[in-house]
Amino acid sequence: MMKKYKVKICGTTSVQDALMAVDAKADYLGVLVNVSISERSLNIEQAKAVVESSKIPALTLLYNMSVEDISYIVDVIKPYGVHLLGQTTIETIHELMKRLTCQIWLTVYLPVKGQAEVDIDKVKEEMKGYEQAGADVIVIDTVSLTNTGTPGRYGGTGKAADWDIAKELFNTVQIPVFLAGGINPDNVREALIKVDPYGVDLASGVEATKCKRDPVKVKKLMEAVRKTEESTVIISHSPEETKNIGKEIGEKSFAGTLIALCGDLGAGKTAFVQGLAEGLDVKSFVTSPTFVIINQYKGRLPLYHIDTYRLRSSEDMYELGYEEFFYGDGITAIEWAQKVEELLPEEYLRIELMYISESERQIVLIPYGQKYAELIEKL
Repeated sequence: MMKKYKVKICGTTSVQDALMAVDAKADYLGVLVNVSISERSLNIEQAKAVVESSKIPALTLLYNMSVEDISYIVDVIKPYGVHLLGQTTIETIHELMKRLTCQIWLTVYLPVKGQAEVDIDKVKEEMKGYEQAGADVIVIDTVSLTNTGTPGRYGGTGKAADWDIAKELFNTVQIPVFLAGGINPDNVREALIKVDPYGVDLASGVEATKCKRDPVKVKKLMEAVRKTEESTVIISHSPEETKNIGKEIGEKSFAGTLIALCGDLGAGKTAFVQGLAEGLDVKSFVTSPTFVIINQYKGRLPLYHIDTYRLRSSEDMYELGYEEFFYGDGITAIEWAQKVEELLPEEYLRIELMYISESERQIVLIPYGQKYAELIEKL
């Protein structure tokens, strides 16, 4: 069954930006209210107008407020829920549970990656405490540190925490946990695949300028999230396993199959193509065509193995007559496909290979088009 990730677009400063999130089919909207440390904060009247304009659940974000102030804002704005930032005590949650009927979201903070060590047990204890007190959702966000090592800004940093540590925290509680901090259209796929959160929460990652949302970035973000939902993640424990995955795809490939391989040096792209060739009954030994750009092999279907690593730009592909391979009747496998992404057709199979350890690789299969989705289903 396809996994559905939730998306909360936060820091909404206008009705126009709220409608943009609604049109993009985001799942939640966030509006900061009377948060002095944030440039995205609105007053109560402005926030009320934004919340009332939204056709998706809207939350008010409140920073270190008293129970009385929180209750008053909720009574006036009537949001779907309150998202409490800063340091929230268990006693505050208990009191709010008595007064509020809306959802209560809490944030726990990790330092920006590389800034400080993380006391994982302490964070887990904090998360469990929030869950037991009645929180509906927990968001893991980042806190930036000052030059003296003391906490600076809580949330809204635009910087990511260590996602490996975040992943370790996500099974701490049974309630939904969102990932925030430094997420944008270019890295959201990596965040979802690496951490596998219930959803993502972001603001600056989809802004054109400070406080002004970018419709292109919003659309790109949502497309990346929805495309990740269709992906299949496989862990290969050896080059031989990577070859076997390629072989199985080769056996099920059809005339005109286009495979875009993305990954750094040593990620296993060539090993995958060697397996692909075996699945196509290619008898020749397959090597990376780094210096010749294209190798062609005879098999059940012709295999065109393209390596764009040394291309200066995607314009060089025109000189190679790439249309013959991209739209032909053979099987085309492109290494370093991210360098010529703008030339890829609407339908293709994207395969992202990522280094985990000396022997392990993460292989993500992302189908673009129904026929590639059906190919993956057959694996």
